[in-house]
Amino acid sequence: MAQNLPVAQQRAADIRGLLEKSRKQMEAALPKHLTADRLLRVAMTSIQRTPKLLECTPKSLLACVMTCAQLGLEPDQFLGQAYLVPFRNHGTMECTLIPGYRGYIALARRSGEVQTVASQVVYEKDQFDLVFGIEDRLEHRPHINGDRGAAVGAYCVFKYKDGGYSFDFMSVDDIERIRKRSKASGLQDDDKKDVPWVTDWDEMAKKTVIKRHAKLAPMSVEFQRAAALEDRAFSGDSQSDLLEMPEGSDADVIDAEAEVSPEDAIKSFDESIPKETDMELLASFMAKTAKANGVTIEAFKVEAAKDLPGLWKFFSAWVKQEEAKKTAANKADPMVDRFDCPDGGFVTLSVCENCKKREDSAGVICPAYSSVKK
Repeated sequence: MAQNLPVAQQRAADIRGLLEKSRKQMEAALPKHLTADRLLRVAMTSIQRTPKLLECTPKSLLACVMTCAQLGLEPDQFLGQAYLVPFRNHGTMECTLIPGYRGYIALARRSGEVQTVASQVVYEKDQFDLVFGIEDRLEHRPHINGDRGAAVGAYCVFKYKDGGYSFDFMSVDDIERIRKRSKASGLQDDDKKDVPWVTDWDEMAKKTVIKRHAKLAPMSVEFQRAAALEDRAFSGDSQSDLLEMPEGSDADVIDAEAEVSPEDAIKSFDESIPKETDMELLASFMAKTAKANGVTIEAFKVEAAKDLPGLWKFFSAWVKQEEAKKTAANKADPMVDRFDCPDGGFVTLSVCENCKKREDSAGVICPAYSSVKK
């Protein structure tokens, strides 16, 4: 044991030096609430606390810490915002970034529309009342005297800045089905001990229900990126393209980015817009993202130009999320897509489909129906 100590100390020193060389890039990426000094200190503490992380490739460690900087999350097991987890990939130990439930809460709050997010695990001896229907209700009174029994599920509550709220619940069986699909479930016992599903089941259960419910809530690009990183980690797929891991076998340090003028960055952004893009949706996306980050749309374009392929990937995910929200809203309010009827009042497409006046004997189709079907 004593013979291995100097080697471990040397590896830790090498990693610390590698992170220090990238300090300026981290400072440029970090949000105002997090400093480079704190991020580096928290990252090194986590790395030294988990010995297997010292066996990971230096560039995978650096890529994960750099991504933490971009997301504004602290990679610490006890803070629960993000975890640095060692996974063996084709015989090579690599560091993988897994966002924690507190990290998702932090990212949700930065979306600009979510005020608070709360999540709790429910136990057998707790008083718990859950009703879904016309008048949804969730009430939880934890058992505070003694053991609370085994876990039965977890729930989350989203409160929005407009005064509304929504909630979701998952049973232990639901949560375990998600866990069993993760890469961690197939690891050997020695490799499992550092995995969050083993060390922090409650936190992972809370995060699982938050992540599922967030698909129906207005989330930021950063939240979508965090969710994509976790999906890759648990499926066993590489995170390299999302982490922007440097290319080349000797790429131990991410080189400083070349200086690009704001004008050139904005031009690159505008020229990269895919032809099939819905410009109204793009304008909404940019406005919401810029507002959530406290910047102008021009400043957003300049920042986004640093990784245009990644931006359009996350924009596509955001569009799908908006479409899902619209579909859910239509189901909740079937009159949301109503339109004027020539006979007076408002109708929906389903009413129009069954209207006897939709087409007259001469084959002339109702103009209102014709315009909606275009």
